[in-house]
Amino acid sequence: MIRAERKRLAAEIFVSRRDRDDVFVTVDGGFGEPAWDMLLILYILDAEGKAATREELLVAVHVERAIAEPYIYWLISKGLAASGDEEGTVVLRDAGRDMMDRYLDRRSSRGNDKKFMH
Repeated sequence: MIRAERKRLAAEIFVSRRDRDDVFVTVDGGFGEPAWDMLLILYILDAEGKAATREELLVAVHVERAIAEPYIYWLISKGLAASGDEEGTVVLRDAGRDMMDRYLDRRSSRGNDKKFMH
């Protein structure tokens, strides 16, 4: 799969998650995955040659700052992201990009013939 296709799929996953959050907004606290959302955002921006500011990541994940900030540090501590060259930015590291590439390739290759619980 080429980079542009992977970026499109990552954006589609992110938008789908936002749609899910909008529909289940009254179900408090059960559907959040801030680290995953941040990784998707970093991947999409990386494909555009951009970094994210910490503030952009915090706003995008739709949770309180006190909950979201530790996830940035967790992504960095796991080697998936790093502090960027500019103050307050976060970038995707090679390990994060490689894992996302593998994940997106796997999702794409399954297409519509996914088997559910079999």
